[in-house]
Amino acid sequence: MEANQRIRLAIEESIQFLESTSQWETAHGENSRHKWDGAWWHMAALYEMGEVRLIPESVIARAKHLLETKVWRTFVITADDQPTNESDRLKMDCCHCELAVFYMILKAYGCDVDTELPWIREWFLKHQLPDGGLNCEPEAYIHSRKSSIISTLPPLEAILWHTDREFTEQEAAFLDEGARYLIEHRLVCSKQRGGVLDMDWLKPCFPRFFEYDILRGMSFLAEWSRRRNKALPVDLLVEGVERLKIYIEEDGLRIGRQVHDPHGPWGGQTFPLLEALAGLGEVSPYLTGQLDRIIERLGPAFAYA
Repeated sequence: MEANQRIRLAIEESIQFLESTSQWETAHGENSRHKWDGAWWHMAALYEMGEVRLIPESVIARAKHLLETKVWRTFVITADDQPTNESDRLKMDCCHCELAVFYMILKAYGCDVDTELPWIREWFLKHQLPDGGLNCEPEAYIHSRKSSIISTLPPLEAILWHTDREFTEQEAAFLDEGARYLIEHRLVCSKQRGGVLDMDWLKPCFPRFFEYDILRGMSFLAEWSRRRNKALPVDLLVEGVERLKIYIEEDGLRIGRQVHDPHGPWGGQTFPLLEALAGLGEVSPYLTGQLDRIIERLGPAFAYA
């Protein structure tokens, strides 16, 4: 009860901040994504909680305006992709995962993003690499041609979770190739060497924003299988649940990592809602719900021990 009250108060603080901040208007909006107290992070936390409708409409309008007027709509890979005039040089650059989270916030709110900002969905589909994923490092498109799991999941989720019609042929291929990428990497492993690429990915994390953990990949594959009528990768999902068992309690799944860990790579200023949601060792109802949906999809294939 005390935790719920703390979260409610923290939500109110975030809403007040979003209503009062001038971050959307300053310079080219760069401050809006300042880790971890920029407006983007407050909105993303509310989205991940399933509370995106609490964001004031005026704030959504300002976020859309930023994307419409202050973002360079090209992912800069070569010199030819860079802006050439002074006004465009002042625009904010975006990466795949940041843009995908922005897209999901607006879509979940009810915005017709594909009509008003059609370039965003086109951006995701355009930047899939031959291995099936994406990479926010431009050099990958010139040299290694290898994807990043972190960069890959948000664009995949944007298309999978926020398409309320039949997938186009291009979208279906995008999702299927993304699923192949995750399956070939066994969610967390090197395709060549077989070992876990990052042990932190085995620790449930919430809120995630752009970050990856194994449950995020599992959730995508379970929903991809359902929406695309593809075979469920049962063995891989069972293996994933087994990897998570040290965090599973009778009342749900515990948080094993904080994306804003001051001793980790993304340390920075936090805000009350982030702190209220991300207590290490605390059972997260949001992560528990994701795990329960995966186990439900597995059905008789998995005996919950």
